[in-house]
Amino acid sequence: MEHISGIEARERIINASRQLFSQKGYDATRVNDIAKAANVNKALIYYYFKSKEDILDFMVNSLLDNAVSLTLDFIQKNIVHLIENGYLDIRPDRLHFANGEAVNQFMQNALKFNEQLLDYVIENREIIRILMLESLKSGKHRKSLFRLMDYLSGSEKNPIYKTISDVDRDFVFSDEMVLFEFFFSILPIVNFAAYYDEYKAAGSLSDQELRDSFLRVTQVICASMISGSDILLRNNSIKL
Repeated sequence: MEHISGIEARERIINASRQLFSQKGYDATRVNDIAKAANVNKALIYYYFKSKEDILDFMVNSLLDNAVSLTLDFIQKNIVHLIENGYLDIRPDRLHFANGEAVNQFMQNALKFNEQLLDYVIENREIIRILMLESLKSGKHRKSLFRLMDYLSGSEKNPIYKTISDVDRDFVFSDEMVLFEFFFSILPIVNFAAYYDEYKAAGSLSDQELRDSFLRVTQVICASMISGSDILLRNNSIKL
C-alpha cells in the first residue's frame, strides 16, 4: 500500500465514505469497504475516526457549518448593513425597506446568495443524498436533516438569530416563518441537490441549463413576495 500523508489519508477516507454511503447506503457500507475504496489500512480509519458513525457525523457537521458560514456572511453584509444604516426594519409580518432602491439592493444580494448556496449544495449533493435517505429511516441519523431547524430557532445559541436580533430586537422566528423556511426554502434546494443528477439525465439538460433554470424559478418566487417597499413574510389578506 502506497505511503501517503495524514491529510491525504483522511481526505481519501472521507471521499470514499461519501461515495459508498451515497451509492450503497450508510447501513450497507462496511468499514472494510471504505478501507478498500480509499486504499488505506483499516486501522488508519480508526486512527482518524471512532466509527463509521463518526465519519458521517463529521460530514454532516462540515456541511452544516459551511452552509451556516455562507448564510452569516450574507446576513452580516446585507441584512445587518441595511438595518444599521436605516434602510431596513424587520416587522412581524414583513421586511420593511426605506425605499424601492433598498428593496432592489437586498434582492440582488439575496439572489447572489442563492446562487452561492446552490453551487454549494450541488457540490455536496452526495452528502445531501445520504441525509435524505437517513431521514426516512429509524436509525441514529434520521434527525440529521432536521438539525437545520436549529438555525431557525429564537435561541441565543443560534448564530443566525443572534446576529439579526442584536441589531433589531423585533426579529423573531415565528412558527409560520420556521415552517415556510424549512418546507419552502430549505427543502426545495435540498431536494434539488438530491435529485440533481437524475433530473439532469431525465431532462437531457446540461449542468449550466439546469442550474440556471432553478435560479430563474427562485427569482420568480422571491419577486412574488415583494409589495411596494416591503417583502411580505405573511399575506394577511388571505383568510384560511
